[in-house]
Amino acid sequence: MLALTATDPGSAQGARRQRVGDGGQPLGPVEEFPDLASAARSPGPVRWLWPATAEVYPHLLRAGIRVERCYDLELTEALLLGAEGRWGQPRSLAAGWARLAGAPVPPDPPPRAAVPPGNGQGELFDLAPPAAAGFDPLQALIRVYADQQARIDTVPHPARFRLLVAAESAGALVAAEMGVDGLPWRADVHDELLVDLLGEPSPVGGPPRRLAELAGRIAEAFGGQRIHPESPAEILRAFQRDGISLPSTRAWVLRGVDHPAVPLLLEYKELYRI
Repeated sequence: MLALTATDPGSAQGARRQRVGDGGQPLGPVEEFPDLASAARSPGPVRWLWPATAEVYPHLLRAGIRVERCYDLELTEALLLGAEGRWGQPRSLAAGWARLAGAPVPPDPPPRAAVPPGNGQGELFDLAPPAAAGFDPLQALIRVYADQQARIDTVPHPARFRLLVAAESAGALVAAEMGVDGLPWRADVHDELLVDLLGEPSPVGGPPRRLAELAGRIAEAFGGQRIHPESPAEILRAFQRDGISLPSTRAWVLRGVDHPAVPLLLEYKELYRI
């Protein structure tokens, strides 16, 4: 694992990295780089340890650097605080370091909008001032990471918790990539899919054709009694009229009922959600 931070938490000019073990022990010298992109170029697969994916990764993506694995310290701190019954406490690197140092814990900075393409990295680590004197971003990162590993060992299922941390960190990578790359979207294809599933829209503001047809067939299954299939109360009353008393209209309840309306109602429920 390689720990990566900006040289100064108030600036993205310059970067430092250091190899660390799984428990947080330093395994090599501190390396200096002119910027984060240079520091993130590493031969072979590597798992990056950094303060927050949302702060770091978008800038690497715009420099043409893709990351396969990371450990998001901020997201992990949030998970640990929740597991410890301390929901809502600050979760940034500065906050984690302050807790270790016994210093006043600074609040988390407000969420920051994505930096538009072409902008510099001057605001990348423009966080609240660190709470503890002598704050070194890289060493703080490694120390807080080691503390998190020790805390994870105390939760009821450490292996499961580490899997959750890995999933959260991977999700943060995906979110950053989606934020930078965007999503492919075509309104015409979207409309075609909807028409294929639901049928043509009603010209007078009613339900799409497939839903209207299903509503008619549901009425026939209940002896011609028209109901609104999206209304649980009306469905329960319709079954009651047929001598069937149900606790709810949940899908698993309906599947246990022998009645011709059941498959139609289940199909209607799925399409109605769409």
